[in-house]
Amino acid sequence: MSRIQSASSINTYKQCPRKYYYSYKLELPKTESIQTLTGKAVHDTLEKFFKIPTAGITKENYQFILKHHLLNLFNEVWMKFLPELIKLENDKNTIRKFYQDSLYMLENFITDYLKAISVELTKIDFEKAIEKLKPQTEIYMQSEKYNVRGYIDAIIEIDGEVYIIDYKTSSKDEMTGDYQLQLAIYAMMYQEKEGKLPNKLALHFLRHGTKKFLEVTPELIEKAKKECELIKVNTSSDDIKDYEKNPGYYCKWRTGQCSFYDVCYGVKTLKDY
Repeated sequence: MSRIQSASSINTYKQCPRKYYYSYKLELPKTESIQTLTGKAVHDTLEKFFKIPTAGITKENYQFILKHHLLNLFNEVWMKFLPELIKLENDKNTIRKFYQDSLYMLENFITDYLKAISVELTKIDFEKAIEKLKPQTEIYMQSEKYNVRGYIDAIIEIDGEVYIIDYKTSSKDEMTGDYQLQLAIYAMMYQEKEGKLPNKLALHFLRHGTKKFLEVTPELIEKAKKECELIKVNTSSDDIKDYEKNPGYYCKWRTGQCSFYDVCYGVKTLKDY
């Protein structure tokens, strides 16, 4: 039986078939980086944020309470990640920099969220505004037909329109091909589960405080289906010779390298894993 794919595994194959082989065929351990760990901390914080009890939150105090709630949540999550962060980076100033950087992204998020509440308060009362802007978070989706699954950061329905939102902590706010495919697969899975397409797909670039939207079209959904069918064919083999290397930027960069760089370039052998 072929493995259940994800947007991440499909994009990994498209980026480098050999990386896919090491990661998903041999399941070699991946190395964490301080960037990926802090990104996870930000995502975990946002997932928990919308679970706040609304009792005691009013039109007069919501800005103060929600800001402090987000900060407290982040500090709790950060402390859980801190031992792993210290293993990767023992320089306190570097860790402090990533803490401040993560906090900046969350400040961008809460500024945007509070602005959205203030707009709704010109039309409806506070309780309805809070409820209206409360998304579902970390929603598991799976397509039985196309053998793909994944977790969607947020789904929200506003005025009859369904938005699928993915939070990004990347340094650039670009709607790349990888991101487009990820959103397309999410839309395809949503359609299979709900019997309808979402109205809008969005990336929320937290570092930049910007949102970028992708139009939901039949062509986009067909592209997702095609990629899901292709990955099944392309990864049917268990022979490493069928997974070529694709040398490039993703092998080694200024602040790090691919988890499998050493085995790819002969520094290590498979026996070392």
